[in-house]
Amino acid sequence: MLTDRATVPADRIRIEDREGLVSFFKDVMNWPGFEHAGSTSDYWDWKYLRKPGPKPIGYASWHYGKAISHASIVPTQLMVDGRAVAAGQLGDMYTHPDHRGNGLAESMLERVERQADADGIEIVFAFPSEAGGRIIAKRGYQELPISFAHYHLITNLMFFERVSLGPLKKAAYKAMMMTKAPGRRPIPGMVAEVTDLPDDIDDMTQRFEAQFDLVLRHDRRYLEWRYGDPHGGAFRTLLATVDGRTVGLAVLRPYFMDGAGYMDIVDLMADPDHPQAARGLVAQAIEMATAEGIVEVQSWVPSDHPLVPFLLRAGFMQRTPWAMRGGCACSAILVMGTGRRR
Repeated sequence: MLTDRATVPADRIRIEDREGLVSFFKDVMNWPGFEHAGSTSDYWDWKYLRKPGPKPIGYASWHYGKAISHASIVPTQLMVDGRAVAAGQLGDMYTHPDHRGNGLAESMLERVERQADADGIEIVFAFPSEAGGRIIAKRGYQELPISFAHYHLITNLMFFERVSLGPLKKAAYKAMMMTKAPGRRPIPGMVAEVTDLPDDIDDMTQRFEAQFDLVLRHDRRYLEWRYGDPHGGAFRTLLATVDGRTVGLAVLRPYFMDGAGYMDIVDLMADPDHPQAARGLVAQAIEMATAEGIVEVQSWVPSDHPLVPFLLRAGFMQRTPWAMRGGCACSAILVMGTGRRR
């Protein structure tokens, strides 16, 4: 059903819109699509009300009191060539199937982009689906020349009971892993699981981020919001220290799918002066996964990420994107400077 845009009010979202939007998201897709504490409304509160820093920007179109189209930009901070830049991540861009084909998505995009410009956001970026990528590319977003790679490690040989030619693959994999054993040995006394971040966490993340031309700023407030609130997802945090100083951080996301346990390494950072911290963090994650019966550990990172060698030394292998489980399905970042669309 095509809907005349002029008859569908489009307003900036308010807290009173929460239940209507949550119902819309759940109808369109299984939003947010991963395990978290509380209800879906609690997740909405976490994302749109409790995010530290500038308030998120969201617009929705409504038809007879029901949401039919939505887009949002969540402000964040990027480090670009060492300079802090006000940025925003475009997301939750959905239009109900009955109302597609009449420019509603483009209208929502135009509104959130205009507000982002007014709010002083310099760069808008997105990790779009294939369909979303086509829509935003028409508005001037450009793909960054960043290649992503997916690495995985089988941690429980029962995995091979679930795949074709399992016994043969199991024997070959077991022999190969014997040569990778040193990279999977935890470093005694270096890594511990924590629930609270230390006072010097910002010092470590800044030193790590200085290696990148473009990187999301992982300050303490962001890390506590992103990984410390169970309403935003189920994460576990490992911290590496040397002589009482924080030298590395890994964030893990364990989950179950089709009756088997998996673990994602969703964030991995190490002080450039202490690269052994990366080895210790990866080894500790593998040890935890093995002890808990998890069959596979995976990580999705830029292919030139400085810590990829530590994944490879621990036995991780690169995998094609279509084969990954439970993680990001995107293969590109699209960005646009907010002042460029006029």
